Amino acid sequence: KKISPSPEMGPVYRAGYKMMDAEEITGAVDDIELRCLTVEAGSDRAIFLSLDLIGLFRDFTEALATRLAPRGIEPEQLIVATTHSHAAPDTMGAWGPAFGQSGYNPVYVDFLLATATEAVAAALESARPAQPYLCIEEVDLGLSNFREPDELNLELWCLSFRGDEGVIGSLISYPAQPELVPRNDDKISGDYPGEACRVLDREFGGTTLFLLGACGGMQPEGCEAGYEAAHAYGRKLASELLRLAPTARPVTGDTLSVTAREIELPVENEGFALMMEHGILETARKPPAARTTLSRIQIGDLSIFALPGESFPGIVAGVEPETPALLVNQVNDSLGYFIPPEQFRPEPEPWREGHPFTGHELESLGQRAGEILRSELRKLVSD
Repeated sequence: KKISPSPEMGPVYRAGYKMMDAEEITGAVDDIELRCLTVEAGSDRAIFLSLDLIGLFRDFTEALATRLAPRGIEPEQLIVATTHSHAAPDTMGAWGPAFGQSGYNPVYVDFLLATATEAVAAALESARPAQPYLCIEEVDLGLSNFREPDELNLELWCLSFRGDEGVIGSLISYPAQPELVPRNDDKISGDYPGEACRVLDREFGGTTLFLLGACGGMQPEGCEAGYEAAHAYGRKLASELLRLAPTARPVTGDTLSVTAREIELPVENEGFALMMEHGILETARKPPAARTTLSRIQIGDLSIFALPGESFPGIVAGVEPETPALLVNQVNDSLGYFIPPEQFRPEPEPWREGHPFTGHELESLGQRAGEILRSELRKLVSD
């Protein structure tokens, strides 16, 4: 379903780059979308949603759960992911037009909730038998880590659900930050994930959902090169998945479960704390701590671990489940970067024009958050 804002919704600001100095959106280079895929086994259920947005706080998932409760859907069954496009509407508040002015538009967010509710209902009503297949490989599509050059995550995968008439839906993932679109503009775009999904919808069939991998520091070569560069990268990603498709193996077992672990993270970043306290960041949570969740989705012998922000590869290094496992970011919450404490720099370098960004601490909850997330992830894996 298309989720591009309309003029009738009032001012909507472009999120991704220019915090508190963002342009008001005037149109779309390509429409952004909301995509939904439901997986059911008996009375068990997992509902995946992927939205071409910079991020959503936990508040959105909670509001959506309230709307879906009459259908018997439990909050932990919702897996609400954002693609992290850097040319999307501000759905969090940080990208307003001026210092101290939130970019959050409640009319637009209410439209997103209504659209998500409709999409889930439609997906549930159209469910049909399917077998999951997984293909996975480390693939370098042109990816750099300017902060930790030797620490690269290159995991590309596709989990497709095939019925008698072909592919019903697919989950795809890659860890490149969607920031190929230009910095100074007033248009929206799904960046490379949107283009990849459109191509695979045509080639695979069914509905394709993009889930962001462990993306902390992972930047596509040619950052901010423009819309055509973003679309070309998406087509390149789709081409690699089409190449990998014949290697897909069936996921064995009939288990389906979703386990959510609630955790508390300290808000040590003074900038985040101020924006939360003064309502610039549109969330019910206030400092000194933010409660959030990690999720484990078990589909047969395959585990998917879903994290609430942008984790660096070092956060997940050494996490070795006994069963095959995938890891995705920006799920059910968007709490900035999770940096391994041993890599946390007390005096980060702010962004400068023409220089690779390495000041991720400025967009992190703080040093302790990374260690807590890593510890809690390991507990969830061992459970």
